Amino acid sequence: MSRQPLPPSDIADRLLLHILDDPELLSSLLGRSGLAPSQLREVLTDTQAPEFILDFVTESDDRVISCAEAIGVTPEQIGMAARISARRD
Repeated sequence: MSRQPLPPSDIADRLLLHILDDPELLSSLLGRSGLAPSQLREVLTDTQAPEFILDFVTESDDRVISCAEAIGVTPEQIGMAARISARRD
């Protein structure tokens, strides 16, 4: 697993690709957000997309662990990316 710090947007991009490739995760994301599949593109092109993806993944410890393994980062890196992404300076 990568130990180098990655920008939150890079982690969110990796997570998004993983989610789009996993029908169960994608269904959960759509269900949680209330979005129709046709609306997903608009949401993901918004500047808040990384925070949206990181919030979804960090809702569940099991999801964080499985996604971290799938994208080759540590769960801590996902957690840190979510905290940084949510900061309002």
